[in-house]
Amino acid sequence: LIACEDKHADTLLPPEYYLEDELLKELSRDEIVDQASEPGDFPALLAVLIRYGVQVYKLTYRTTDTDGNPVIASGALIIPGTGNPMPLLSYQHGTIRQDEDAPSFFTSSLYTTTTFIASTGYIMALPDYLGYGSSSHMEHPYEHGSSLATAARDMLRAVREFDLLNNKFATDDRLFLTGYSEGGYATMALLKMLEEEHEDEFRVTAATVGAGAYNKTAFAREILQKDSDLTYLNSFLWVLDTYNKVYKINRPYSYYFNEPYAGIIDAGGVFANTELNPLNVFSSGFREGIINNTDTEFAGTLSDNDNYDWKPSTPLQLYHGTADDYVFYLNSSSAYEAMTGRGASAVELKTTLDGDHYTTVPDYYMGTFLFFSTF
Repeated sequence: LIACEDKHADTLLPPEYYLEDELLKELSRDEIVDQASEPGDFPALLAVLIRYGVQVYKLTYRTTDTDGNPVIASGALIIPGTGNPMPLLSYQHGTIRQDEDAPSFFTSSLYTTTTFIASTGYIMALPDYLGYGSSSHMEHPYEHGSSLATAARDMLRAVREFDLLNNKFATDDRLFLTGYSEGGYATMALLKMLEEEHEDEFRVTAATVGAGAYNKTAFAREILQKDSDLTYLNSFLWVLDTYNKVYKINRPYSYYFNEPYAGIIDAGGVFANTELNPLNVFSSGFREGIINNTDTEFAGTLSDNDNYDWKPSTPLQLYHGTADDYVFYLNSSSAYEAMTGRGASAVELKTTLDGDHYTTVPDYYMGTFLFFSTF
């Protein structure tokens, strides 16, 4: 009775983060079973674990931008159709380039797996991040750890307030975090923030991260020393451009890139059609400054976004393929070595031998699902 009275009292207070919700779609259990029978990241046999239909909401909430200014953001919230208390799972999505692929639109096949997981008994929060959905008027601060973590943290707060105000679902005391690629990096940043800054507010039960660029410093040096084509070089240009702007370094592209690539990128953006060999694209001054750590200003931005060398207390699994040529394996191996070196006893490195950035995804999803089911 006391707990009920407390919850009712909370609903009388104006929410600090939650703004509004919109029902996007409803899927029956049978519809989700049909989806799960199609080829994807989970074996079709797991369809027997689907228990509930789901409702998908767009949640709009308050957070802050990279300068700490108030901004309205959004995300998707997937609620299974049961009144029983269930764990909350925060899923941080991977790299997207089109706004319509953000979770709050919920039209992309990228989120089929999240629907399946929710239908087995998880309430799922999927933040859009800054630059997508309700904040699409902004540039997405790609791979900026602090703003990724803040957007995800504040969505969790908004979900809590939405629960108190509407009583559409009930969470138990379990909180899980997961994400792959940029989502893996965002999840690592979120976990670090929650453990170090919000221990009294959030207690994470377990987390998994897949193929994230946690060791920005070593990763940048590795890229800049390559003398061969890197298929995904433009994504690194996106990181560089983000840090140049977010940290207000504001150097011209001619500082970072040789011609004609500086002009091409200036005119067409970081995904302009450049060649893919870092030795030819990047200026020797920038390359040497990062490799030798003499460019202290830009090296400081990389260091500020390193999320590998700390001691998590949460049970944590890192998934990565050894043949990943998008986000190099060194990001997970160095994180595992640093964390265990600091005495972290609940960290595991789950390696997919010869797996690349995409063929490792099924191992990540299956491993995550099985790992979380043990809590």
